[in-house]
Amino acid sequence: MKNFLVFVLLFFGSISLSVAQYGRSDRFGFGIGPAFLYGDNAGIYEEFKFMVLPAAAIDYSLSLSTYLDIKATFGWQMLNSGDYLPESRKELFSSEGLPYGFKGNLIFGDIMPVFHFNPDRSGYLHSLYKVYSGLGIGFFHSQRTDERYIFTESGKEVLSYSATGAHFYIPFRVGVFKSLNNTNGEIGLEATAMFSPFGEMDGNDWHMRGVNMDIATQLQVFYRFSIGYY
Repeated sequence: MKNFLVFVLLFFGSISLSVAQYGRSDRFGFGIGPAFLYGDNAGIYEEFKFMVLPAAAIDYSLSLSTYLDIKATFGWQMLNSGDYLPESRKELFSSEGLPYGFKGNLIFGDIMPVFHFNPDRSGYLHSLYKVYSGLGIGFFHSQRTDERYIFTESGKEVLSYSATGAHFYIPFRVGVFKSLNNTNGEIGLEATAMFSPFGEMDGNDWHMRGVNMDIATQLQVFYRFSIGYY
């Protein structure tokens, strides 16, 4: 137990020393931009027929060392399948009790370690644009109005019904940002892909795409500002 406490003190001591050497602070940010959902019933991707809709997020980056942050993100993405599927595909999904269409909202939150490839360091020429990337774990909640056919003796009818889905996902992010002169802020562009193999984002787990998972994809402009300096 004593050895463990010594290790913990040395670990956090080394982090504090590293932070003191380069001076990057914790940061809070918010972003907005376009997004789309890759799913079984969300479009025809090979023909570029899918809905591009807004997404927004806030994040908090805890600075650990010269190269490493821990980043927590909470956000929202609008969902809408559009009306791109052929009737044969709609009938196939409906015959299996699966929706061919949907609209709603995706709420998500995740945490990830973030690696900075070219951070500013004392004694080095500062980078005009800085690049980072990270991989983490998150949880989403999808709330939708789904649509499928009900087959009757006289034909088929459209059934609209409320549906929800929730599960874990794996977020991958890459971003580039630039510090704003004479301020404690920065502006940047961040691309996100949220991978979920459970079919709960769009309510359809048929898995007939080339990649057998739902992928929420976003490209957001972020503004972040520092919270205190070391």
